[in-house]
Amino acid sequence: MKLVIDGNYIAYRAFYATRPLTNSKGFPTAVIHGFFQFLMSMKDKLGPEEIYVVFDSKEKTKRHEMHADYKATRESMPEDMIPQLEALKGMIPLMGIPVLCINGYEADDTINTLALTLEGEVYIATKDKDLHQLVNGKVKILDLSTNTPMGSAEVTEKFGLPPEKILDMLALSGDASDNIPGVAGVGEKTAQKLLAEFGTLEGVYENIDKVKGKLKEKLGTDKEKAFFSRELATLQFIDNLDMSAPERDDDALEKKLRDLEMNSVLRRLFGEGSAKPNIPAPATEKQPFGSDFTVIASINGEIWMQENGQEPEVKKPEAIPQDAVLYDLKHIYKETGLKPENPRDIMLISWMNEPDQGGLRRMKDEQAEDFITRVRQSAADEIENLEKNNLKKLYEEMEIETSYALAEMEKKGIKLDPERIRQVAKILETELIQLQNSLINAVGHDINLNSPKQLSSFLYDELGIKAVKKTKTGFSTSEEALRDLLIFNPDHSEVILNILRHRELSKLLSTYTYTLINFIDPRTKRIHTEFKQTGTATGRLSSTAPNMQNIPQKGEFAKAIRSAFITEDGYVFVSFDYSQIELRILAHLTGDAALVDAYSKGLDIHTQTASKVFDVPESEVDSGMRRMAKAVNFGIIYGLSAYGLSRDTGVNPKDAQIFIDKYFATYSGVKKFIAETIEEAKKNGFAKTIFGRKRFIADIKSRNRTVAMKGERVAVNTQMQGSAADIIKVAMLNCDKYIKENGLDAHLILQLHDELVFEVKEEIAESFAPEVKRIMESAASLRVPLSVNGSVGKNLGELK
Repeated sequence: MKLVIDGNYIAYRAFYATRPLTNSKGFPTAVIHGFFQFLMSMKDKLGPEEIYVVFDSKEKTKRHEMHADYKATRESMPEDMIPQLEALKGMIPLMGIPVLCINGYEADDTINTLALTLEGEVYIATKDKDLHQLVNGKVKILDLSTNTPMGSAEVTEKFGLPPEKILDMLALSGDASDNIPGVAGVGEKTAQKLLAEFGTLEGVYENIDKVKGKLKEKLGTDKEKAFFSRELATLQFIDNLDMSAPERDDDALEKKLRDLEMNSVLRRLFGEGSAKPNIPAPATEKQPFGSDFTVIASINGEIWMQENGQEPEVKKPEAIPQDAVLYDLKHIYKETGLKPENPRDIMLISWMNEPDQGGLRRMKDEQAEDFITRVRQSAADEIENLEKNNLKKLYEEMEIETSYALAEMEKKGIKLDPERIRQVAKILETELIQLQNSLINAVGHDINLNSPKQLSSFLYDELGIKAVKKTKTGFSTSEEALRDLLIFNPDHSEVILNILRHRELSKLLSTYTYTLINFIDPRTKRIHTEFKQTGTATGRLSSTAPNMQNIPQKGEFAKAIRSAFITEDGYVFVSFDYSQIELRILAHLTGDAALVDAYSKGLDIHTQTASKVFDVPESEVDSGMRRMAKAVNFGIIYGLSAYGLSRDTGVNPKDAQIFIDKYFATYSGVKKFIAETIEEAKKNGFAKTIFGRKRFIADIKSRNRTVAMKGERVAVNTQMQGSAADIIKVAMLNCDKYIKENGLDAHLILQLHDELVFEVKEEIAESFAPEVKRIMESAASLRVPLSVNGSVGKNLGELK
């Protein structure tokens, strides 16, 4: 069997599935790493006689001459990918594998030529739709989710057509990714039906009179485009293609891999001793552990184990060996109750090393055994990098302990009253019908408000509203776009607001009513959300199934929905929420005298800001002034622009900019802090929190100014939001310790951003609350006091 690899597809797959990696010189290596891992896995699993790797050339092709807009809508290749592809083209031949990149031809044409030329069975590793037309008795597409070949039967099942009809399907439906036009308004399903009935593209047009309605009109109008599209999508044959294999050169490959510091690839290719730098390492330097160790990983709810030298298997451990490497400590602890002495959780460690990509993660189509291999290969590097990044203490003292606390929170869960939720659902359903009818009466005809196409036609064609944002498929009807419309189209504000309200109520109904009932565990009668520890780059927790952190807090239906979350009999909820924690952190970090003074004296920061910026006494600050000041106070943390402030408050962009300028004049320490933070992040390549958590920001050095500005905003925001995340984790752990040391009948059940919610035996709530308040307010020592607001209730709706 010969294996042909679509190099561009595998490279992009590695780029988006792997967290960014660089060597000590700053050269990106994630794509190279992922590509080599894929190559080695294919060799191990399939044992092909020959391998060919094919890349697109940079030169324009015949198709570009035929159609000036061919592939014009494709986004440019990410900056970090370009040097990595060039490196790959030089390194892969050192394995004795030919790399084919033919000027004037696309990779698809080269792959077509190989499929027609190579003798014997040929597997093509790709997901490119066009290449499925090549499948026949000897050529198969390799399904990368299962590593099994797809023959004609499998392709027919996938596309509803046999391989030989895929070209005609593309002629009719077009291909948006390549900008092949096809017949306007004809999608893949319609094309499949037409070809199933009439056989070929020619057959469709020979029988066009049998086609009814608008479809016949569309086909007639775009007949020329259909045949042109087929010509564009037809794969070419390259005469005299040189397929000869280069000479293998292990020494040169090993040197290049060591230069790139790709130790896990070196170990897999050349053995354990190969992962060494080009210069002798100090005698005291040691690997974190040897090559023989146990891997225990939680994958899709199952515990997998791979003991020394054995195949991975689904197996729940009775004990965790001291040398074990773990993946997803939280779930392992939740399922086994085991707390290892020195847990090395590669999920947490790799996330801390590169939080923006979520760390080492299983790819969508990756088998558990392959993923465990990657965990094993990455473990030494990740543990070593944790120490290099000075994150080991934070990992051991905060993140490990947080894993255990979250596992216990998930097991405990929270009780939901399904009848209360059903009542809310009925009210929402009634109001949605009334709102829909009201809009239909105003419009004069029926309209599906959940259809972006119909809504876009109504807003921009019928009403003639001036559009603000355009997407590839037309003018946007997203919530953000609709809110932007309010600024520029005040005459239509009533209609736009009604559409926004309809969308809001529809989301409440679909997400927070009947759906929540489906999450009730029939055994415990409680909902057990999953808290994701590695779900954000700032260190904040997220939650899923259901997302409890998105349960509405404001609005007329929020209280009703929250009231359905109730305590067990004899218990109450005790809740404490940090007050303006990110602004207090801003005051601490900037040392701005006005901010520090306001928080030290317990003043209302929004009223003070409005007073200073509008130059009026605090007693004369009205609600509009305070609202504007509040938007700026919080928005500064997120890099608020004049346009953003205008959108959020309704003032014109010019006045918004004046307000922002006055804010920085008032709080000059903030402006200085932002400038210094950006410079430091550019110099170091990262921003860090009060507790030393790091967020690595490659974008901040980008040549693209838009990308670099995004990196600058991330650098500033990380210090506030990341520090707040760390503080609430410290508070969680200290409260949990207090509960356990005193044997209290109290349980931490929710962390909702800056709020902790406990379910507490009713008779101890009065003594419990002040102690938790003290613990939370002493979680960190800042220049300004931390402050929490507490409340007690029998349901979440009663909490303030």
